[in-house]
Amino acid sequence: MAHPIPDVPVRADFAQDGSWTLQVEVDPRCFEDDPNVALSVTKADLATFPPERLQKLKTQAVEYVKKVLEIVLDPPIPVSPAFEFEFTTHENAALKAPEDVVVLTGTWKTKVPQGAAGYSIKALPEGTLSVVYHNTALGKKLDRMQILFPGEESFVLDLKTYTPRTPAPPIIMADGSGDAICVDCYGANTQQTLPVVVGAVALVMLILWWKGRRSRNPAA
Repeated sequence: MAHPIPDVPVRADFAQDGSWTLQVEVDPRCFEDDPNVALSVTKADLATFPPERLQKLKTQAVEYVKKVLEIVLDPPIPVSPAFEFEFTTHENAALKAPEDVVVLTGTWKTKVPQGAAGYSIKALPEGTLSVVYHNTALGKKLDRMQILFPGEESFVLDLKTYTPRTPAPPIIMADGSGDAICVDCYGANTQQTLPVVVGAVALVMLILWWKGRRSRNPAA
């Protein structure tokens, strides 16, 4: 009956005409004291919520994003996203089946400010969950993504070439065949590296669960 630890995906989409769509996904479990053990909200659950509770969840999502995420442009240009939140399932897909997991997807559509040459994000220290950095440019989902823990900053995406300004970090792990992966590389050699990624994520989940158990029961 375990539940995957929620994260906060951030998806940026840059179009040829300078349009910029930013989406952030917030699981309602993020609002609980311990998101790691909280139950997911399903479409069936959502149907029972009164209007005031639905509105409260959207308000909580707005405030939560302000605490855990910062958008950074280079050169520095102030950015204050005004996200409009809707109830969806993951990847901004429509809720269909009663058992579909509910998340709040916030969308902000704007234009890239004149003079902005780079885009990145920060996972603010106040957060407790990882932030996942995805980018799409000119209709193509970019291969490289990055998982940020609280206090970490993403690589800078060049807004002229739509490529990272810095290379991926050195190889840090390998599977039994000798193939290795980087901590924020994705898309290359996926079939061989996916088991390693899954194993690493499982290890992180186990560590976080143990820390949570220790904090609730110091004698454990």
